Amino acid sequence: MYSSEILRLLQIRKYLIDSETYFKICKESPQINRILYEPSSDYFSIWTDDNFYFHFKVKRKDLM
Repeated sequence: MYSSEILRLLQIRKYLIDSETYFKICKESPQINRILYEPSSDYFSIWTDDNFYFHFKVKRKDLM
């Protein structure tokens, strides 16, 4: 999954994704070079090799 695909997915889902989608992004994206979880705000951040930055929340599928 490339950065442009991740961006489209996050935009469609309003930057709130389920945990399965999060793991799929992490597993299938060759461009991710850094992931950060911010427990105080409950947000994830991802940086990629092609200079994309994503800031989003992850929830369990049954809580969405």
